[in-house]
Amino acid sequence: MKRGNILQKQAVNILAALAAVCLFGCGSQSENTNLQAGMELIEQYDFQGALECFDLARLNNEDLQLTSRGEGLAYMGLGEYEQAQDAFLASIQNAGNKLTALEYDTNYYLAAAYMKQGKYTEAYDIYSAIIALKSKETDAYYLRACVLLQQGDYEAAVADFEKVFALEPDDLGLVTDAYVEMQAAGFGEEGKTFLLELMEEREKSLSDGDKGTIYYYLEDYQNARTYLDGYLNGSDAKRSLLLGQTYEKLGDMNYATVVYQTYLASNEPDAAIYNSLGMCYMAQEKYEEALEAFEAGLATDSGEYLQELKFNMIAAYEYSGEFTQARTLMEEYLQAYPDDDKAKREYEFLQTR
Repeated sequence: MKRGNILQKQAVNILAALAAVCLFGCGSQSENTNLQAGMELIEQYDFQGALECFDLARLNNEDLQLTSRGEGLAYMGLGEYEQAQDAFLASIQNAGNKLTALEYDTNYYLAAAYMKQGKYTEAYDIYSAIIALKSKETDAYYLRACVLLQQGDYEAAVADFEKVFALEPDDLGLVTDAYVEMQAAGFGEEGKTFLLELMEEREKSLSDGDKGTIYYYLEDYQNARTYLDGYLNGSDAKRSLLLGQTYEKLGDMNYATVVYQTYLASNEPDAAIYNSLGMCYMAQEKYEEALEAFEAGLATDSGEYLQELKFNMIAAYEYSGEFTQARTLMEEYLQAYPDDDKAKREYEFLQTR
């Protein structure tokens, strides 16, 4: 399980987990029929159905380590984090004596389950144990820093973040992600100071795109636009997205739309850019165009933006007055994402329409 705004999004990448499980077990053990079926249902976000398959897997003496792991993933999807915790622990207990990539990955998911419950000490201990065995494990350092932020230990968190930056000095995304974590944990001003100091230290080596990115996160949108404008006709999806979002922050939805359209006209489909394009149309009350953008984003099959695109599509139907369609889609959405409190409140509203 990889890092990435864990305290803000707090989401498990179920599709990545599916791939890992199939890599380590399903594909090579034809007798694990129910286990495979359960993992396929997880891919389809049918977590309850997956649990039923895993019950059958147990009855048929299929791989116990992978079955418990699958149960943990299903419980995470259902928002039942204590049950997920117990399932991941069972998976680890049923592993062999030799540590493999699968056991490490399961421990990352176990730590995520602890984080979801606010059990920061337990999560900290897992990341520390991984670091003790793998001194250059950047994911563990990064995620342990996130735990430390939640515990209010800013200085220790920064020390762990700096270890990550030292191990991966060319990855600016790690720096901005760390700032987002600081901000989410209530250390926004300290995080801004951290970014400014970093920019001063690396000024000569930073590209215009790097500087524009940092200015964006510092909420200096005028300077962000200055440094990012050169990416208007480029093929860098991340920088084009950031340029469009900069114009959104400056209140120029029309030009933000142009930025997104320009990128999509010359490059491969990108879920994140389609999502932002749809939101620009929403802000302009162009709901039909918004729906087209969200649908195009969903067609890319990007797991990272799947939930957000589905939710935004429901909102587009709602704002366009198609309440029946919005309500139907929301019912399907809540089956896949039962832990989304905002969606639950929205569904209550839709039931009155």
